[in-house]
Amino acid sequence: MSTEAHRHFHDELSELKVTLLNMSGDAQAALAAAVEALLQRDGRKAEDVIASDRELDRQENEIEEKVIRLLATQQPMARDLRFLTAAMKIANDLERVGDHAVNIAQSASGCS
Repeated sequence: MSTEAHRHFHDELSELKVTLLNMSGDAQAALAAAVEALLQRDGRKAEDVIASDRELDRQENEIEEKVIRLLATQQPMARDLRFLTAAMKIANDLERVGDHAVNIAQSASGCS
């Protein structure tokens, strides 16, 4: 792998890390908002959580597409390969956190 291609690959890995961190923050915020909506019996806040789930779904798809493209084009090894496979699993888990937030929010929207 040339130096330029190597640098480009690591730039893409850095972007993937940022996307994962953003998704993590969004999932955490959705869960907190869902619990808050439930405790406050706030149907409007619950609806906002439900609507925001599409963004977590989009982020999961973006991460999955990036990982698959990097696996196919860069043939990473060792640590990079482990990071890419972990990134897909983490993205899936974060999307599930978002789904759980939606379930909580749906309970809250039924309270109002």
